[in-house]
Amino acid sequence: MNAIFAFISVPLLLGYFGKADYGIISIATACNGYMHLLDLGMNTGAVKFFSQWKAEGNNSIATKVAHTNITFYLIIAILNSVLLVALGIWGESLFSITHDQFLILRRCLYILALFCIFSWSSTSFNQLLIADKQMAYTQKIQCIQVLLKIILVVVVLYYKLSLVTYFTGLTFIISLLVIPYAIRCIRTNLIDNIKPGFYWKEFRVVLTFSLSIFALSLFQTTATQSRPILLSMFAPNGADAVANFRIIEAFPALIIMIGGTFSGIFLPKASEMVAKHDQDAIERFAYDWTCKTTVLANILCVPFIFSATEILTAYVGPEYSDLSKWLVLWCISVLLQIHTTPGNSLVLAYGKTRMLVIFTAISCIISMIINILLSKHFSVGSAVIGYSIYVLLVIGLYYTAFYRKLLKLSRWKMLKSFLQPTLLAFFVLGCVNLIPLDFQWLEPLDLRVANVLKCLIKTLIWFIPYFLLLNWFKLFDIKTIRHDNLS
Repeated sequence: MNAIFAFISVPLLLGYFGKADYGIISIATACNGYMHLLDLGMNTGAVKFFSQWKAEGNNSIATKVAHTNITFYLIIAILNSVLLVALGIWGESLFSITHDQFLILRRCLYILALFCIFSWSSTSFNQLLIADKQMAYTQKIQCIQVLLKIILVVVVLYYKLSLVTYFTGLTFIISLLVIPYAIRCIRTNLIDNIKPGFYWKEFRVVLTFSLSIFALSLFQTTATQSRPILLSMFAPNGADAVANFRIIEAFPALIIMIGGTFSGIFLPKASEMVAKHDQDAIERFAYDWTCKTTVLANILCVPFIFSATEILTAYVGPEYSDLSKWLVLWCISVLLQIHTTPGNSLVLAYGKTRMLVIFTAISCIISMIINILLSKHFSVGSAVIGYSIYVLLVIGLYYTAFYRKLLKLSRWKMLKSFLQPTLLAFFVLGCVNLIPLDFQWLEPLDLRVANVLKCLIKTLIWFIPYFLLLNWFKLFDIKTIRHDNLS
């Protein structure tokens, strides 16, 4: 849902605040995003164990751990606030921005610190809801949150409010999420009240598992969140580079948000299958859903690859069309990344991630070095190149090690599940590119409207034959997806 808001708000706020000031907001949110490492991997560990205990009917320990989880996140929130305040006081030399820009950044960091307790507290209740497979409810609440954010943007633009006022309102809306989540958990008997608990003995099993994958979260988050931070430090104009990054990030983030809808379902389901040692179910799940998520990834990514220049022109104006090559590369990386979602959920369900942690660390460091070394020459492109290499390295590990040795799956069948729908997608794309498309009849229209229509037409020309081929080869059937049981 946040990706939808970013997609809608970026061109509006970019035009109102200007590239440099909008870049300040992005730096603040990137710094705070990196602070999410403080949960020590609990976001994955808690969902895994709450799902497992629910399947086993062990409600007593789940309740004790849920209360202690609230205490844990309150401690994390206080630490997060302290670090943000410290960054606001002593962090000016870290960023490639002017003194006046840092003063604005400092106020944004203080605002984030003020609301930390509320935003972190919502995480503990969200974990219970996901483990109970109440994703429909969480998505509904997040839709309401997005509507409130959009209303805020309209108010800011209409009354010409300041950047700090907007950021305060935005952070306040995000913090409200804890209220409906907590109420829902109580009403559905996932927890009896919201009092902090101190059952550290019972909590230890979750924390121990979470710490075992903390290093994985550390390097995954670093690889993701460090990109705008490194740009703000090493690119010639940090604020402008980060603003460009946020512009093209809106599209991959939207794709990941839609494609990642299944990921919240996959981990609880995978945990159940692993707990029952049902190898047949694991294999069916891995092969079938790798193919289905790959089909979805292609449907989401290829239109942006095909029409990158037109999309950016329609989105933020022709002056940003030179970013199209980086958007294409990023979308290809996302396509590769999304197809491993089912396999990743199985690896996390087993909890044997030592090799993944080590390799992710190496890949993360390599991507950061590339980002730094190329930032002066490629600016925003350095972040995309670095992350693409990170994705390729990690995916290579899944195919060379995890699929066969840990999950007992056929690497060829997993690769085939990815390659079949992807090769069809790019075959159709190559054929469509040979068609001489004439859009002169759109020239009298407004530039942005004309480019939107170009994107829609090109997408339809690609999608229709692709969809027909998918059905011809029986790679995608909506009826079978409806009857698949992931609940």
